[in-house]
Amino acid sequence: MTKTTGRGFSDEQIACLMSALTKLELTAAPGGEAPTEHVYGTPLEDLCKEEIAKYKLHPLDMWDRLERWTARNEIATGLDQFLLRHLGFFNVEPASPGYMIRLRLPACQMRGDQMQAIADIADTYGPSHAHVTTRGNLQIREIAPRNVLKVMDALASAGLSCQGSGADSARNLTASPTAGFDPVELIDLSPQTRRLSNLILNKRELRALPRKFNISFDNGGSISAVSDSNDIAFQVVKIADGAPVAPGVYCRIGLGGISGHRDLTRETGMICTPDQTVMTGFAMLMVFVEHANRTNRKRARLKYLLDAKGMDWFIDATQTKLKEMEAGFQLLLVNAAHDLPRPAVNRQGHIGVHPQSDPALNYAGVALEMGRLSSDQMRALGRIASRHGRNDIRLTVWQNVLIPHIPTTQTEQIERELAEAGLSTNATAFAAGAVACTGKTACKLGLAHTKEDGIALVRHLEDRFTLDSPINIHLTGCPNSCAQHYIGDIGLVGATTADGTPGYQVVIGGGSDYDKGIGRPLCGPVPATELNSVIERIIATYLNCRDGTETFLSFVRAMPDTALSKLFQPSS
Repeated sequence: MTKTTGRGFSDEQIACLMSALTKLELTAAPGGEAPTEHVYGTPLEDLCKEEIAKYKLHPLDMWDRLERWTARNEIATGLDQFLLRHLGFFNVEPASPGYMIRLRLPACQMRGDQMQAIADIADTYGPSHAHVTTRGNLQIREIAPRNVLKVMDALASAGLSCQGSGADSARNLTASPTAGFDPVELIDLSPQTRRLSNLILNKRELRALPRKFNISFDNGGSISAVSDSNDIAFQVVKIADGAPVAPGVYCRIGLGGISGHRDLTRETGMICTPDQTVMTGFAMLMVFVEHANRTNRKRARLKYLLDAKGMDWFIDATQTKLKEMEAGFQLLLVNAAHDLPRPAVNRQGHIGVHPQSDPALNYAGVALEMGRLSSDQMRALGRIASRHGRNDIRLTVWQNVLIPHIPTTQTEQIERELAEAGLSTNATAFAAGAVACTGKTACKLGLAHTKEDGIALVRHLEDRFTLDSPINIHLTGCPNSCAQHYIGDIGLVGATTADGTPGYQVVIGGGSDYDKGIGRPLCGPVPATELNSVIERIIATYLNCRDGTETFLSFVRAMPDTALSKLFQPSS
């Protein structure tokens, strides 16, 4: 029997009312005036326009509008389009017609049959191709407004979703692409990645955050998940004897990464167990929801909350939230000096055929040009994964595809089948590390044609140089830095030149993991028409002046700022 109070409300009803009042506060005004409304402590009149839009209409309450827009073949605009991005559809006109749809693939995992279903969707409703993104998911463009609900239905039939993949959402939660079969990983964190993603999608408070949010789970294996650029990074470590906790596998927590704002994750010193990552992520998201800036979107990311209130405050608030949630644990402070060294990261481990933890099996890293996949190629990948693997496909933040669980005896066969589809497991050191956002061709914010320019640049460099170590080139179309230009060996961000033509600002020396660092400005804006020759001079100078087999990163990081200009001076 439900217990009631003298006020006639059950305990459950009181809890529901208190939860609602947490979001919307009514503060008595002096002199008997009408109470002032707040959203998590911010008065309505101080909210930015996007927060006002979410206050008036939660993104999850848009379905009736979707029915109306679909019936009229009407594309959402303005703040309606901003709200619709929370459901995964982006109005990218006039860059390309209709909507771009972005999938949500937690842990960057999908099945072979799902890849084939995406091919069918791309053929039926899109341009017969898709792109792998820098968060390990897929995008399809040119979706007519009249087909939005049909696409959603087709995704649901395949066990897929585009929910929470844009706007003020916790974007696709990434994990190491080799999770579960990496020979040197410490633990498979993909189950925790999926659990936190499901929790986020099913908590209303987490479907309209103050700003976008990125979360990554790194298994400590051979391929980087580039966790340093995430708002929350769970990075597996093995703690040795002598620490204030039992030796074993834990997750270190990094916070506040946002490379486009020249910030990588800050070490917190805090650890939790792998299973505790889900509630930890939930608690931290709720602290963000309740305290982040809702008046100025340029300062609404987690980095700025940490700047304003400090790391100690945020950790204390998280500990308090964990108690309120009855999580049953607290984060522990353990010095990183107790960590055993992480296995080396293979910077080209996402390309080629590599052994798995089971010596009888291999995974194949398939090279793509800037993430592009035709529908026929998607079907081929799905068939190969089903026929030769375990119907398992992984996507990477390097914009390519892995097919795992291939018996050694069948690797030559899958190479032939990939070749028939115009795909390969081989790539040069330039192509393997080149990533690009969609750029001006398909994004209204883009200032340069990143994919086209990136492909031309890679081919130009391949014709002139052979490298003994990779050089990662990141091309992003605007300062939002979807391709994370500040952590590339060479970073290129779209800009407009003095004569109004597309060009790039150039930064060098960025990196992640053991090479963690933000790139330094070199030159720009360089007209797109001159980009190939400028980057060629940089590479030539490096190869001519380096010490032995010194890597590009080591070479440029050893140079003082005053000497950087020598990298792109024409040779005499």
